[in-house]
Amino acid sequence: MIVVKPESKKEVAILEAGREFFWKYGFRKVTVDEICKAAGVSKMTFYRYFKDKAALAKTIFDNEVEKAIEQFRQIMQSDLTVPEKMKHILLMKSASVNNISSDFINDFYSDNGSGLKAHIEQKTATSWGTILDVYRQAQLQGVFRKDMKPELLLYISQKVTDLFNDPYLTSLCGGPAGVIMEMARLFTYGISPDPSAPENQ
Repeated sequence: MIVVKPESKKEVAILEAGREFFWKYGFRKVTVDEICKAAGVSKMTFYRYFKDKAALAKTIFDNEVEKAIEQFRQIMQSDLTVPEKMKHILLMKSASVNNISSDFINDFYSDNGSGLKAHIEQKTATSWGTILDVYRQAQLQGVFRKDMKPELLLYISQKVTDLFNDPYLTSLCGGPAGVIMEMARLFTYGISPDPSAPENQ
């Protein structure tokens, strides 16, 4: 699904205010009145663009997912080496995890009455399908091994983000960036020597 671009500055203001409040306080604690006040618009204007607070939250979440998918496509279409591609993908994943409020996500999953849980699950499934298509295309182009299972790569990449700030690993690798680079190399070469390293040429 392509997210429709905001129609006006007022709609942009509502989206930005909603994002700031949702990221800071979650979905449930924030009111439409607070969003309108921060955006400098009336409630009438709010309801001109969004049916309710849940509709705003869904749009904001969709926008974040679409931005991430576009970044992912740009990384995969770039001339970066495979390890650099994986590093940037893992960095992007780490940033998105830290970027979206855990309260916001928890509220999404626990608020069945507004359809937020079903929406995030559908959007996630759609984005996963897009990512898998891009990975499979990369296989056809020889970027990845032909016998690689893209589903495994996607699944593991969703699980490793907790490791980026693990105290032991950050100490071992010299910080979160070092952990990400080591994970990218592990994804790319396993435990085989890096063929691009000077000592292996």
